[in-house]
Amino acid sequence: MNILNKFRTVINWLVILFFCYMVLAVFYQVLGRYVFHYKLGIAAETATFAQIWMVLLAAGIAMKKNMHVGVDILLRVLPKKFQKIIIVFSFIFILSFLLLALKGCFALISVGFESTSPALGIPMWIPYLSVPIGIIYITLELVIVTISKYKERNS
Repeated sequence: MNILNKFRTVINWLVILFFCYMVLAVFYQVLGRYVFHYKLGIAAETATFAQIWMVLLAAGIAMKKNMHVGVDILLRVLPKKFQKIIIVFSFIFILSFLLLALKGCFALISVGFESTSPALGIPMWIPYLSVPIGIIYITLELVIVTISKYKERNS
């Protein structure tokens, strides 16, 4: 098993873990509010953080499986030469967006060093770290998928 597969396995397990935690935390919060008549802000806050981590990591998994919404009608009807051009332009456009978003993450994280979460009191840079990590993982899978699509057009 190579390093990439081990990394993907870790990501898959993290997504499962974050999802399970999120479900349990929300269930605990609903149970506390409607059965025992108390609110637990920590459960809502940690469920939100878990959801953010889960979504950003799962977006990379979706990229790996080519499951993001896309219009690929041109790839089906155009000759292979033009398909490769579309794949390259699409890659450049998506990569530019991801790099721009990654650049914006640094400002977000720097703000996170100055603020804390309301319920837990942890520095907000910790939950904000999910954004650049998610973007980096999505970018990795984008590169791999794009190379694979480009090679398919050569054969």
